[in-house]
Amino acid sequence: MNSLKTVKNIRLRYILALSAIGLLVTASFIAMNNVISKQRGFSSLVNLAGHQSGLVNRIAYFSSLMVSTDDETEFNMARAQLGKTIHKMQGAHHVLRHGSREKGIPKVTNERLKIIFDDPSVGLDLALSRFLHHAGDIYLSGHDVLNSKFFSYIYLTTYGPHVLEPMLDAAVDEYQKIGRAAIVKIERLETMIWGATILILLLEAGLIFYPLERHVRATINSLQTSVRSLTHIRKRLTAAQKLARVGDWEYRFSDRRLTWSDQTYDICGVDRKQFEVNEESALQLVHPDDRPAVKAALKGVVDQIKSATMEYRIICPNGQELMIFQQAAVRKHDGRQVLSGTVQDITDRKKSESQIRKLALYDALTGLVNRRLLGDRLGQAIAASRRSQKYGAVLMLDLDNFKTLNDTSGHDIGDALLVEVAQRLNACIRQTDTAARLGGDEFVVLLEWLDGHHDTSLKMALDVAEKIRISLNRPYVLGKKNHMCHASASIGTVIFKGDVHTSSELLKRADVAMYEAKDLGRNRVCLFSKKRQAIVDRTTAMAYDLKKALARNEFSLYLQPQIMGTGNVCSAEALLRWIPAGKQPVSPGLFIPIAEETGLILPLGEWVLTNACQLLVKLQECRNLPTGFTLAVNISARQFSDDHFLEKVKAIISSSGIDPRRLKFELTETCLLHDLDSGRATLESLQQMGIHIELDDFGTGYSSLNMLKNLPINTLKIDQSLIHGIETGSQGKTLVRAAIAMARAMSMTVIAEGVETERQESFLVEEGCDIMQGFRYARPMPLPDFTAYLNENTRPGSKGEKPRLIVLEARNHG
Repeated sequence: MNSLKTVKNIRLRYILALSAIGLLVTASFIAMNNVISKQRGFSSLVNLAGHQSGLVNRIAYFSSLMVSTDDETEFNMARAQLGKTIHKMQGAHHVLRHGSREKGIPKVTNERLKIIFDDPSVGLDLALSRFLHHAGDIYLSGHDVLNSKFFSYIYLTTYGPHVLEPMLDAAVDEYQKIGRAAIVKIERLETMIWGATILILLLEAGLIFYPLERHVRATINSLQTSVRSLTHIRKRLTAAQKLARVGDWEYRFSDRRLTWSDQTYDICGVDRKQFEVNEESALQLVHPDDRPAVKAALKGVVDQIKSATMEYRIICPNGQELMIFQQAAVRKHDGRQVLSGTVQDITDRKKSESQIRKLALYDALTGLVNRRLLGDRLGQAIAASRRSQKYGAVLMLDLDNFKTLNDTSGHDIGDALLVEVAQRLNACIRQTDTAARLGGDEFVVLLEWLDGHHDTSLKMALDVAEKIRISLNRPYVLGKKNHMCHASASIGTVIFKGDVHTSSELLKRADVAMYEAKDLGRNRVCLFSKKRQAIVDRTTAMAYDLKKALARNEFSLYLQPQIMGTGNVCSAEALLRWIPAGKQPVSPGLFIPIAEETGLILPLGEWVLTNACQLLVKLQECRNLPTGFTLAVNISARQFSDDHFLEKVKAIISSSGIDPRRLKFELTETCLLHDLDSGRATLESLQQMGIHIELDDFGTGYSSLNMLKNLPINTLKIDQSLIHGIETGSQGKTLVRAAIAMARAMSMTVIAEGVETERQESFLVEEGCDIMQGFRYARPMPLPDFTAYLNENTRPGSKGEKPRLIVLEARNHG
């Protein structure tokens, strides 16, 4: 009876203890879930706040790309990415301030955060609003407005990294502090719960388990269950080791016995029945070059009683080489010290790491060094040159007409050419030199340790460059279809001996030399010179001045009259003049090519057309304006090929209110040869608007009769070089006579430009030239002088007289 009562009491105590433990475990589970929820929420919050800094950098990056690129497609892509990033940053900031149930992010605030976000002077809300406002300005700005001086661009690239990011970091730190404080409170509660649990367990141990010890009858069954469980665990561990290619070993110091697990035998590729494991046989599997390091590492583990890790190679009996990662440590087993460890086959991992490194530092197509690794090697080469006082050299190569090959033969042939070029480059240089691909068809060769003397090093560098040029000139057989093609390269060369401080400066010099080779006809080697650099700097400075001149309205249009054979003024040509404030006028021959190259010709051409239309409006008020008077405007090739050219023309004509029949567009052959079909469509649209089309500089290009026949051209304008040839001999006269006759046969009007003498005029009138223009009649002049010229040459009693020569000092012929 007493025994039964004791069992019942123990059972009751057991139930109560289990209930208490269950409650505490439940409370602990709830507290743990709360901790995890808080951690997840605060982690998301901190990550979101930290993500703001990345978005700031993305906005600055895409803004820089919009400012720096000349490519319209790339500009639009950068603008789209900028808009998306602005939207993301606004959404992220809203979630930070107000939280989001859908994303599991709580609304968190305290006095410190209120100061960080709401401070009226330096608050993050205000700073972020300004930042996004300027980002929006760049997003809404057009390609023709953006430049490196644009205020919003300067604000983004300086304000974001130096001011906004520290403020975002402060917010992240505060969120982290709040998160840690909240979690600490919950952890304290959990600690109290666990303390209570332990107390109950101690009570249970004293009041329940000790009395139960006498009543336990199933000890043997429990032990058997444990054995089965351990056996199962061992099998699982063995399977996991086999899957992970991990084995273990143990070495007993007492009897110098080494034992391996089955997985270790498998990794080393040996049969446990035939291979006798001992110190000597195990070391024989290690690669000879790695054995000393393995011995030293294991000796260090034994001598210093510490753990160690090492990586080394082994050679399996079948000759396969594997990479092994080993961990070793001294531990106690049955009261005795043993050396034990694990080995893992990491061969595949090492191959993956090598592949990743190759992708990061080498060009995927050619296998050459990429821009990132080249920068490192250039920096090392500059430092080595400075220390050794030996010269090095950089060769910048650009394949000539590579785009044409890509467009005509396909990108697969273009890629095959790049691969072959890379192979030829490697064949032309030493193993100590570096060949790199910067991108596209641009390559760089770095030559190191040339010589200590300037002239010798220069000769060595130029010899290598010429060797490369000749090698690249050899025919190529590419692709599966054995496509035959030829290629050449323009090579810029620069040598150095610690006289440059950065790799970018060195590449810039090589680039200058390479573009000189391009300008001189391609397929040649050019050496960097300070004279060429000065030309580049002047060109850059003029491009910068051109941008400022547009903003300062330093341009003006001069008018040069065009005279019919009867002596009457019938039209004029609008010629652009750049007269900087306080400086001499800049020749159009200098700034027009630079405007074409930099793309400034687009806003400049738009300015010319707009102001030409305004001049027409003013000329219509002149009482002596000839009937049917027209004004000719020059259109550049880049302006003509602009996708929005027709839209701009229509908008300008519409806003000015002029009659488009009073406009003439002068285009050169360059405008039309790139895409004849597209050019014809554009010309037809212009003619439908009423604008006359003139082919300028006729006689200096490669015009064919077929092209002239198929294009809607109203007028041929004979170049002044042919007009000047009238007085040099019969051949010059024959050419002009033929041009006039051809134009008549094709029902085109003929204009002769550059007429300067009475003899030239007489010949042209005799041959039936319709209109003449040149110094014989007047120089280009501003609108007031042109109005006076019209009044003077149409005054009563002047009918039939030849217009008198008007000379304006310090103004050049257009």
